[in-house]
Amino acid sequence: LHVRSRRQRQMCIRDRPKPMQVDNYKNNLGVQLYSIRQQLTDNPGEAFEQLARIGYQHVEWFDVTTLDKLAPLAKSNGLPISSAHVLSPYITGNKLMQAVIPNDLNSPEKLIEKLNKFNIKHLVLSYIFEDERQNIEQYKVLSEQLNRVGELCQPAGIQLCYHNHDFEFITLNGQRPFDLLLNELDHQNVKFELDVFWAKYAGLEPDELITQLAERCALLHLKDLKNLPVANLNGHSPADEAMFKPVGSGIIDFEKVLFAARKVGVEKVFVEQDHNTGHIFDDLKSSFNYLQTLTIK
Repeated sequence: LHVRSRRQRQMCIRDRPKPMQVDNYKNNLGVQLYSIRQQLTDNPGEAFEQLARIGYQHVEWFDVTTLDKLAPLAKSNGLPISSAHVLSPYITGNKLMQAVIPNDLNSPEKLIEKLNKFNIKHLVLSYIFEDERQNIEQYKVLSEQLNRVGELCQPAGIQLCYHNHDFEFITLNGQRPFDLLLNELDHQNVKFELDVFWAKYAGLEPDELITQLAERCALLHLKDLKNLPVANLNGHSPADEAMFKPVGSGIIDFEKVLFAARKVGVEKVFVEQDHNTGHIFDDLKSSFNYLQTLTIK
């Protein structure tokens, strides 16, 4: 019988991978600020105050050009910025006319410097324009660009992520773009922020996709889907505003979603309401309150 010494046991423990830091989701819910884009223009101080009053604990930024102006208001309401979205030009340098980038953000290095200023630890490519995804070769180029920026982010302690919609799951030139991204993106430098609405809309089960992504799924967007779309020659009908529902008022099983998220180690989750059903803060409160009723922490 071989008995390991105390020193050997200690060395073995030290060599084990450190567990991923995972939020208690219900007690540390984030919100994507795209949900309140109009309110941030009208009265940002009041908007952040209402988010804090509902119970949200952190925010995901959607317009990095407003960080200097608005981040202090978020901070004063106890809402740290845990993640930030950017459109494709910030990553690829393409289509600068569609996203006006100021001089202090016109390179990945400057963007990283800005994120560091506000202690933002996740950077998410939120959307690629339609003419940037006409063929599978464009996704290959995008993967290379993402890998390069993701590598730049690592020394700064920032995790780059890719946010899906539904179009990544529609076959293009004989291949699903999402599968290409899975194959081409560096597993450590570029992870995923899975939007469960768009995954379900594309005909997938979000909890199964989270399980498939495993440790590559770093973040989640939580929003509900009214019903599955009607199929057409292009795969399905376009999503209209009525399809977007507060969490718990549609067809997505969020108990399964968060159970899968917990199992694979998703770090943070964000409620998002692209289009509201009447009053945005009522919808965000409804989503928050529903998530509190789930058994998963």
